[in-house]
Amino acid sequence: MAPGMEPRIDCHMLTQGEPQAWMDECLASLAGAPITLHVVADYPAPMGPARTHAFRLGTLPYVSSVDPDNRYEPAAFTALADALDAQPAAMMAYTDEATLSESGRVLARRHLAYSPWQHAHRPDLVHSLILMRRSAMDVVVDDISDMDTFYDWMLSLRLAQMGPVIHLPIVGRYWRQHPGQAHLRNHSRDADRIRAWQAQTGHL
Repeated sequence: MAPGMEPRIDCHMLTQGEPQAWMDECLASLAGAPITLHVVADYPAPMGPARTHAFRLGTLPYVSSVDPDNRYEPAAFTALADALDAQPAAMMAYTDEATLSESGRVLARRHLAYSPWQHAHRPDLVHSLILMRRSAMDVVVDDISDMDTFYDWMLSLRLAQMGPVIHLPIVGRYWRQHPGQAHLRNHSRDADRIRAWQAQTGHL
């Protein structure tokens, strides 16, 4: 965090045996971000219980998460917090992202402009650097307690029910592509659970 800048964001990182070089890159990329970082090391699968616990760490007004295999733009955290400060009705804000090769080479930028219809049907729309109001997160975080993947989709769908969603067209995250990514695991159970929730609530 930059000198003299007060943190506004509690941000957690879950680790599960990722290469140390990737984690070092991730931590270096966070330098200057207005965050208090909570590292939850070697969490057991599934991911949901660990995420639920980690999102509740701290007391700052905004919450976020980072993954040790990715890199981030520290200024994006400030931009997201400023956007939520300026729009009190909004419950979450997110950025675009860029993809990385496994070796860390930037491959492409993904522009993720917000669309309620696409959000309902695409788990990767709100998938980059996300910032949530703690007050809103506290209401919905238990919804991911039994999930392993798609936790960000579920949380963002629930938050979109509560207020406006802010999209910032800046790159906030660099998403590393590699065989161990969580979304490559069998996630049909979590997808089915979200679809059932959407059908029940009419959020389609």
